[in-house]
Amino acid sequence: MKAGIVYAVLACAGWGFAFIGPVLLRDWPAAAVAAGRYIAYGLWSLLSLLVLRARRGPRPFDRDKWRAAILLTLAGNLVYYVLLSASLQRAGVVLPTLIIGLLPVTVSLAGRLRAGQKLSAVYGLALGLILAGLLLANRPQPGALQGPDTVGLLYAFGSLALWTVYGVLNADWLRAHPQVGGVEWSSLQGAGALPFALLLFAADPGQPAAGGWLPFLGISLALGVLTSWAANAAWNLASQRLPGALLGQLIVFETVFGIGYGAIRAGAWPPLPVLCGAALLIAGVVLAIREGTAA
Repeated sequence: MKAGIVYAVLACAGWGFAFIGPVLLRDWPAAAVAAGRYIAYGLWSLLSLLVLRARRGPRPFDRDKWRAAILLTLAGNLVYYVLLSASLQRAGVVLPTLIIGLLPVTVSLAGRLRAGQKLSAVYGLALGLILAGLLLANRPQPGALQGPDTVGLLYAFGSLALWTVYGVLNADWLRAHPQVGGVEWSSLQGAGALPFALLLFAADPGQPAAGGWLPFLGISLALGVLTSWAANAAWNLASQRLPGALLGQLIVFETVFGIGYGAIRAGAWPPLPVLCGAALLIAGVVLAIREGTAA
């Protein structure tokens, strides 16, 4: 179980950068940012699959495996990130981040309900701490909250629903196919997303900003290789080692890392409410881990 927790935290460390990349590329359309990320992810995944093929030798084409990889990557990667980027542009940062921050609760509850597990008092307390931490960490500063944008909020709830389904079904598929490694599954999903990402970029390529193509290419490469390929591989390894209820709660570290990266970019410590919220998040996760281990 310890190895699974380490893999999950490493995955969240990579995913946290997903909230910073679009800010660094604010002059580019949301669709172009998402497409750049998944083009880089797809190309790196093809290279990874070629390396795996060279090591293992050729294998028969598995249509069912590729179908599952494509459907899951469309839901939990490409379409999810397009909706998230669009919601950030329309509704501002605070509300979409708060909505996406509910992932630990939705994924954990979905995994627990699918497993037929009862909600213990300790588990309920852990969820309460996580939810309180998310509310506190995402509390808007005076004057920062924009007026509500219904379409933008719908985009955010859509992305929340997509990743919740992805998180549960992806973990189920990996547990049902233990012979498929985390790196291979991440690479299959990246390769499956590549043609759709190319079409998305062709539909809305955007225009080079003042810095030219270099920042776009560099950040797309970081998002594709680290935030997608490496982080997804680590999450897949965690999914094969941890129960769904505990796995879902560990997603809170994505928010913690996102806060940390934002502080580094701003060159200042986050406000006290944000730090207190992060502390509550971690306390809830620790409590959930202890409850899951005891069960």
